[in-house]
Amino acid sequence: MPSELECALFEQEFGEIADLPESARWHVERDAAVPLGIIVTIHSIKKPLETYIARLRWPMLFEPPSLKFLTLDGRLDNNPGAWPKCRGFRPSQLDACTSWTLEGHSLHPEWRLSPKTAFQAPERPVRFALLTLQSELDMFYEGRGS
Repeated sequence: MPSELECALFEQEFGEIADLPESARWHVERDAAVPLGIIVTIHSIKKPLETYIARLRWPMLFEPPSLKFLTLDGRLDNNPGAWPKCRGFRPSQLDACTSWTLEGHSLHPEWRLSPKTAFQAPERPVRFALLTLQSELDMFYEGRGS
């Protein structure tokens, strides 16, 4: 359970998202189901009309967030077609096997032992997650999962 301080820092950072130049490409809302969560509509610069809904949830603010993609209609998290194909994203497994996600670290507990893959808690976790997600989509997007 996140602390009051983590919740306050999350709220502050959530309020500052609109100040990021990249935010013009996003629609970000709070995920009311959890204390530390957002839902963002996002797309790759390669295919701006292919939108995705990503849900990011932090169990603790300075730990890796969980990343799931939701269907455009109904916001269900169990459809491979809701996922983009990107480096480390596994639509068929409904997870992102990357060093900045909870799912990646759950699959690879050994990552925490390596300086290359250990999660380096960023000062601004929400900003870090959104900018990293956008970068992955912009640089490594290959299409929609199936």
